[in-house]
Amino acid sequence: MLGVALKPVLLCATFLVVYSVYSLNRLTDQEEDAVNMPERSSFVQGNEQFLLALAIVSYIVALFLGWLESFFAAIILLVPLVSGILYSANVFSVFGIPRLKDIFLVKSLVVASSWTVGAAFLPALYLNGDFDKLWFVFPFFFIKMFINTVLFDVRDVEGDLLNNVKTVPVTIGVPRTRQMLLILQTSLVIWLMSFSNLFGKYYLILIISMIYGYLCIMYFCGERRYNELSREVLVDGEWIIMSIWVWAYFGISPYFNIFI
Repeated sequence: MLGVALKPVLLCATFLVVYSVYSLNRLTDQEEDAVNMPERSSFVQGNEQFLLALAIVSYIVALFLGWLESFFAAIILLVPLVSGILYSANVFSVFGIPRLKDIFLVKSLVVASSWTVGAAFLPALYLNGDFDKLWFVFPFFFIKMFINTVLFDVRDVEGDLLNNVKTVPVTIGVPRTRQMLLILQTSLVIWLMSFSNLFGKYYLILIISMIYGYLCIMYFCGERRYNELSREVLVDGEWIIMSIWVWAYFGISPYFNIFI
């Protein structure tokens, strides 16, 4: 979308950062996971030292790979780690301030901004001064990640409530959470229309992404019971699904003319 060359080294670094931060989060969230995802909690128990070591090594390798590309890339890759520490640990307890994840809205804002910084600013390092598209890309990823984070909070209501984690659905309830997410999704549609001239060839893909977002909100904020694996695949896997659409649209269509 930003029109910069693919950087495999930074893709690998970002993968390692995501793996490391989520592994560390599993270690700090065992109480919540024991209620929300007992099978995941049981896997972590007894493997704490191994997972911690693997997470640390992964982040060190990620920072080294980022540094190979650019000093600023390494700095950007540090953002999720710093945010993760502030998010999960009681670093401000001496001042009487709880963990960020225990403060209403702050948890979702921190998580969304952490991943958005990497998704938007790593490729922006190679924009050569053309930052117009960044004004769309950053809010696009931020709102998307915020919505996805809250959708997982809907799943974790029971455990978060027991552990006094003030997520959006715990605080305002699932029905109002659904309404809020639909409003945010609609603002994203308006944002897309405002910048439609910048993404002509990706416009169809972005429209599909908007529709996909509405469907996920309605489905996972509903009262229906479903396999939790579907949430992992459909919500966290949205970017893989969108990437397949991009590949199909720009890879297959020139040859078979089936998407035009």
